[in-house]
Amino acid sequence: MAWRPLNWSPAWFAEIAPFPSAVLAHHYPDTPNLGDANTIHEKAEFKAHEIDILVAGTPCQSFSIQGSRNGIEDARGRLALRFLEIAGIRRPRWLMWENVEAVLCANGGKDFDTFLRKLGNIGYGYSWHVLDARDFGLAQSRRRVFLVGHIGGDWKRAAAVFSERESLPPAAGPDRCAAAQGRRTRAEGAGAAYALQGNDIHRSGEAGRRRGIALREGLMYCLTVSDKHAVIANGTARYILPVEAERLQGLPDDYTKIPYASKPAERCPDQLRYEAVGNAVPIPILRWLGERLAFVDSLPSGHVAHFLPAEDLATTLSDAELVEKCVEGFKKLRELIPYLREARRRWAQPGRQVPVPGRPCWTEWIKQNLHVTPRRVQQLLREPSEISSQGQKTLAVVPPKLRTGDWRSLLKATERRTAEVFGQIEDPKRLAATIRNFAQSIADRYARPSGKLVVSVSVEARK
Repeated sequence: MAWRPLNWSPAWFAEIAPFPSAVLAHHYPDTPNLGDANTIHEKAEFKAHEIDILVAGTPCQSFSIQGSRNGIEDARGRLALRFLEIAGIRRPRWLMWENVEAVLCANGGKDFDTFLRKLGNIGYGYSWHVLDARDFGLAQSRRRVFLVGHIGGDWKRAAAVFSERESLPPAAGPDRCAAAQGRRTRAEGAGAAYALQGNDIHRSGEAGRRRGIALREGLMYCLTVSDKHAVIANGTARYILPVEAERLQGLPDDYTKIPYASKPAERCPDQLRYEAVGNAVPIPILRWLGERLAFVDSLPSGHVAHFLPAEDLATTLSDAELVEKCVEGFKKLRELIPYLREARRRWAQPGRQVPVPGRPCWTEWIKQNLHVTPRRVQQLLREPSEISSQGQKTLAVVPPKLRTGDWRSLLKATERRTAEVFGQIEDPKRLAATIRNFAQSIADRYARPSGKLVVSVSVEARK
């Protein structure tokens, strides 16, 4: 569905669930469904067509925080490795894999490491990012890992697929009943709409009083196979409709409303439709990835590096090119940081010198060419960084822990900023609440998947 505009067509499917199989057969009657991925290599249709890209969203239950957490020890989890076996047999030029964000930390990260090693062993370079449906115009918070691989160990082409984030569609707006960037959105003349998570709906009263019920304004919780979410609008609560679930994934209206089990489409069970949509992948994300993949695939080999994300491009530059990037771009701090970080890795070592006339050490070169202090450079490089992959090598920059003095500086800076935006706030409690909400949004953004940061701000002087 996502790649129809690119004129790409499916060679075959591998699906065993009865209702999703029926949906595929309804919309793609001429495409064979080979069934169980463990046995498809035995079927003639498996090798009947050349394929350019192999795509899989293998089961997430063994990796998900709400699932068994048994990882690749579970039969469902091992289908991720089976996907690589299929790739090794067919050797497509590209492959793409999707799963829940928790797969990154399953079994202490060992399962994902095993997956990457096997991927490298069969000859694919790769790159992965965590993408959220809310950033692609959908009114659903749905963070998923998307991994792209390219044959021949060429990690640069895979990394270049993720480079043009500016080409993303606008975030979800009021017409989709969404607050994709934390802003409240309301239809004219209507009140706010709130999402109620499915696993909260049937909680007992005692548990509800103990833990509270989570409500989210304007943005739906992640759709799953098991949870049936609800919405509260204008004082009325109701379950979301199957057609609304389809829209939250970017599917056409009534895409899953099909004849099934000798019954007409009008009598298609809603529960089966919810489950099928919960297992789907958001259409706008796949469409963007397909467009990026087609673009990168069209590039001559010598031009690919120009479209890499800055973190990956920096590692491909020669010493002279890296020096030039750092000196010329220092005023563009956001663009400079990846190059400056790579320069520090190369030359900020005992006995190392920067390869420019005079052969200065790292700190001397900073003072002479960047006209700032080395301490200022260190402050710039302490910003959090995303994980970047290069073949089988993973680079991760972990943000430093905040000291007490840093929190005081943050609060003072926030007070100045709120005064600029909202005017001077005289009420200390209102000021504390504004700072707390701002700091909590930062904490939520950078919290690790396995934990949560809690921010507390008090108006008492000693706190």
